[in-house]
Amino acid sequence: MKLRYQCPRCETPQSLDLAPTSTSIGCTGCDWQRPLHSEGIDVEHPAACLVCGNVDLWRQKDFPQSIGLTMVAAGAIFSSIAWYFHQPVWALGILLSFAAIDLLLFALMPDVLVCYRCRARHSGINLADHPTFNHETAERYRQEQLRLQDAVPARRSQFS
Repeated sequence: MKLRYQCPRCETPQSLDLAPTSTSIGCTGCDWQRPLHSEGIDVEHPAACLVCGNVDLWRQKDFPQSIGLTMVAAGAIFSSIAWYFHQPVWALGILLSFAAIDLLLFALMPDVLVCYRCRARHSGINLADHPTFNHETAERYRQEQLRLQDAVPARRSQFS
């Protein structure tokens, strides 16, 4: 399994190839470490995030969003150019070509498991039993993060 995450302590991006016999994950920038084979954590079929231990995970395609948005913009621009030159068949052909490429990429790209809390990405595993993205759950974690950010300055001012 491949694991991509930010260190919870120093926020350094990390990328690890984990074997089933791996005993811990850690950071190369600081001394943060987390054991892997504790209760409920399985490297082959994680039911929880291997970085933060959160059980809320979602499945998505492992494809860079910037490339996807660039493809959508290119399809719109090229199609608009064809419409400008009064070539509706070419314009529709361009849009259908980009849609076919998108469908092909969707079918071929592997899935990745993402944590709602820390955004760690777990790939190279069986993800059939994990749900897709849920906006309500994502909003709950976004609100939690905002509350934690607001609480930190308040605590600092209490102790100053």
